[in-house]
Amino acid sequence: MIGVHRKEFDGSLVDYLFEWTSSDHKWLLEELGRLPSEEDLLSYIQMYEGMGCIFRIWLKNNEPVAITSVLNKAPSNHKPWIGMIVVRPECRREGIGREVIQEITGEFADVVFAGIPYDMNDWSLFLGQSGFEQYGIEKEDKGDFLIFVHPG
Repeated sequence: MIGVHRKEFDGSLVDYLFEWTSSDHKWLLEELGRLPSEEDLLSYIQMYEGMGCIFRIWLKNNEPVAITSVLNKAPSNHKPWIGMIVVRPECRREGIGREVIQEITGEFADVVFAGIPYDMNDWSLFLGQSGFEQYGIEKEDKGDFLIFVHPG
């Protein structure tokens, strides 16, 4: 079973995020626009915490296996949004991401939203397999985004 290791910000969060995403160039370029240093990731986390995101480290058998960020009440629609799910590379394709999503969506009585870049098909498939449904398309300066909703 997966459990929340900590809700508050901790230096190990940056270390895990840096280590687990170091080969995920697609994600890093999408999120940060470049391959970042650990300091860049610290700034990224602090920026999203300033917007109200809660970062968590998830454990399985007392080992960290995933990191998430969740915004409990987005300014755009006052609904919860999952901003990020990163699973430890050697633990991927084991159902951990789907289990984390079940835990997160179970915390809310309402629907939960997620958004991804329009052309990230593998991310879209993951969200679909995790119970999300496509809700719409948002056009932004950075490009088009698919918006997904997980029924409450």
